[in-house]
Amino acid sequence: MFKHCATSFLLLSIVLFFVVSCKEDSFEPELFGSIEGIVKDAASSEPIEDVSITTAPPTSAILTDSDGKFLISNTEIGNYTITAKKVGYKTNSVSINVEEDLTTDVTIILEKSEATNSQPNPPSNPNPSNQAENQPVALNFTWTASDPDNGDILSFDIYLYESNSVMPVKVASGIGDTSLYVENLKYSTTYFWQVVVTDSSMETVKGDIWTFQTIHFPENGIVYATNIDGNYEIYYADTSGDNNIRLTNRPFRDWWPRLNPAATKIAFTSDETVQSQIYTMNIDGTGISQITALPVAGYHNYGTGFSWSPDGGSLIYSNYDKLYSIRADGSNLNLIAAAPAGRNFRECEWSPQGDRILVLAIGSNIYDSEIYIMNGNGSNMTLLVDNLPGVVECPSFSIDGSRMIFTHDFSGFASTSGRQLDAHVVSMNIDGSDSVDVSENKPNGTNDLYPRFTPNGAQILFTHTSNVTGSSKEIWIMDLNGQNRTKLIAQGEMADWK
Repeated sequence: MFKHCATSFLLLSIVLFFVVSCKEDSFEPELFGSIEGIVKDAASSEPIEDVSITTAPPTSAILTDSDGKFLISNTEIGNYTITAKKVGYKTNSVSINVEEDLTTDVTIILEKSEATNSQPNPPSNPNPSNQAENQPVALNFTWTASDPDNGDILSFDIYLYESNSVMPVKVASGIGDTSLYVENLKYSTTYFWQVVVTDSSMETVKGDIWTFQTIHFPENGIVYATNIDGNYEIYYADTSGDNNIRLTNRPFRDWWPRLNPAATKIAFTSDETVQSQIYTMNIDGTGISQITALPVAGYHNYGTGFSWSPDGGSLIYSNYDKLYSIRADGSNLNLIAAAPAGRNFRECEWSPQGDRILVLAIGSNIYDSEIYIMNGNGSNMTLLVDNLPGVVECPSFSIDGSRMIFTHDFSGFASTSGRQLDAHVVSMNIDGSDSVDVSENKPNGTNDLYPRFTPNGAQILFTHTSNVTGSSKEIWIMDLNGQNRTKLIAQGEMADWK
């Protein structure tokens, strides 16, 4: 009995062994090859790019490259049908066999269809021309575009970017005109631009990348403030009063611009933080930085009380009854002087030699004020212009520091609004002698305000306006004796020139 069972078990094991062995022998591993091909135009034999390549059985759906080539790697061995398809061409298919560890080469020829759509011609004739120099910062870009297919409608995407940009910036998309007006380009900057044209069949052609350089920022200009819809902004103009450049464009009152002695920086006051603080910026309006934390403030002082030091390294400014100095980087705040009892400092100016400071000291009544002169360190404050009837404002040194100018409302008028009826520019020696009415020739019913000496000291830059409240203000220039009054800028005030 036992012997019979053992024999049966042995026979069963042998049978199972052969069954299992047969199944393992039938396993077929996956084998791969590659397909490499090129698509050519039937008429010209030129390669065709962006052709859609698909296979059956499916593998990868790809496009031919700029040389008309394609590659499908790691493809299982076997028979395939490859189909090439592109708008404007007849679809064509070829059959191939992929073999193990081999690359199957294939060439597919496409014939243009009867309703052939030709690609647009590349854009040409750029303006500004390639490598153009001294271009304005507001430009009308133009180019020429055409299409071999009559009646095709073309549209354009425009890319514009600076030389240091990583990615092009699309400044216009799908426009139908061959021109584009662009403003607010940067000065002294190299730009690149490109036009991409697309036709009605969505055929797209990229134009060449063109380059140009903008003009350098103008030198020896005038800075001033302008009231735009109730908000003040700062502008820059050349000495002819032309080429006005907007430097600030912010939702705050930016005004009272003052150039440093080197004319490389502009200090100004702004109510960005509600109270008037001093800010600086580069001559082209870039790099705005807040300098003060203690505001420019006091009686009737809305940010007008500050001045550069002769070396441009510091500023002085008024805060109520105190006069402070501060470094141009916002460090090292120091008290210089205190105002007389019952007075606040409103305006101040350092002499070009650095040995004197002029200050306007004012009471709670805007018509109650005097002008003082002190040493550059704040010592020996001496009364220079006594409390006169009418508004007195804006004391300023001559280039050699021997004389000063300021404004005085000769009418002696007083009202709660501080309105002036007949403000004149007055010139005198810094010892109070030789007082001269420089505005003797101005028209009646007008005011001359905010006077400053020109860089050569031969003329006076000032604001001229009607005495009617709300009248527009203009920037004028005149000789030291008041002759040759000439308008420079039609809308502006608080001008400075170094």
